[in-house]
Amino acid sequence: MSVPVIDLAHLSADELARACEEIGFLTLVGHGVDPTLIEEVAARSRAFFDLPDAEKERFRAPADSVGKPVYRPLGTEKLGANADRKASLDWGPSLAGVAWPDDGLRAAYERYYAEMLRVAGVLVAALGLDASLFDDRSSSLRVIDYPAGGGAGARAGAHRDYGCLTLIRSDAAGLEVETRSGEWVPVQAPPGGYVVNIGDLLQRWSNDRLVSTPHRVVGDGDAPRRQSLVFFHNPRGDAVVEGVVAEEYILARAAEAGL
Repeated sequence: MSVPVIDLAHLSADELARACEEIGFLTLVGHGVDPTLIEEVAARSRAFFDLPDAEKERFRAPADSVGKPVYRPLGTEKLGANADRKASLDWGPSLAGVAWPDDGLRAAYERYYAEMLRVAGVLVAALGLDASLFDDRSSSLRVIDYPAGGGAGARAGAHRDYGCLTLIRSDAAGLEVETRSGEWVPVQAPPGGYVVNIGDLLQRWSNDRLVSTPHRVVGDGDAPRRQSLVFFHNPRGDAVVEGVVAEEYILARAAEAGL
């Protein structure tokens, strides 16, 4: 299996559809996102994860303020047989959180979120989805910190994403996707690019024409620290997709994983 490279600046709807139908994964270049903005989001996020645990705990659940980030420490999420070896800072305009760690991080996240909406909107249009079912509040940004080194189980267990489209920018290898024959193969974007994959809600929406493929993040004892900027692009919370309400479906799936 090969994961195709799609150039957003010279987008072929046929090539995009073929990737989403055959593999459910692609790598994206030509997206136009300012690398300076990407590095600012990454650097400010690393600074947050480098804080002492006691300081980060102030931003941990219970999450009761809509539109604020929430910190999830190591072991919170369980996508496979064992708890994942990762921490995250999660934010979305309609998600419940705790508080912003600082104004600089908030400004960077908000600018980056807007850019991700722009990129995802191009993909939505090219896939022929009904753009009226999307808004600027129902998607979310998750910055994941994978500590260096190995341990029991995967860094993130094998899973399929819950929503429509996921756009991932990572600074180290480790992402693997499962082929239809059951083989796990590595996936890494070209320099400056993103990995994009289909989620279960979009597979349902397309009557299984577009495929949501299992994937995981692995690393042995020599694995470096890894950071992923993950953008989940989802329909409006009240959108009904093939008999399910989008927000209810996604939150229920997240709860199954411990979120």
